[in-house]
Amino acid sequence: MRFPDLVRLRIQWGKMLASNSLYYIYLIIHWVISLYSWIIFLWAIMSWLPINFSSKFLYWLNWIVEPFINIFRRFIPTFAGIDFSPIIAILVLQFANRGLALIFVQLLQ
Repeated sequence: MRFPDLVRLRIQWGKMLASNSLYYIYLIIHWVISLYSWIIFLWAIMSWLPINFSSKFLYWLNWIVEPFINIFRRFIPTFAGIDFSPIIAILVLQFANRGLALIFVQLLQ
């Protein structure tokens, strides 16, 4: 092989590694957003049940979810005792996930 062929091969290899790295970064972000959406959903379901909230699991769940939910509680009032902020929070996470997918598709092309 000549030297220019090796350079071209190395550039192609670098592009492939960069695209694979971006793909794996997107997958990690996608799974984190999906997992957090499910955690919010679980937290919302658990808040409807008459459960002792002094358990460590529920304390941990509340510690993870409350800061994000409180952002939406400031702007969305409760209607008839129903808090719609978890629904809005999940929708925002899903829109962010779709937006990231579009951004990564453009980067990988």
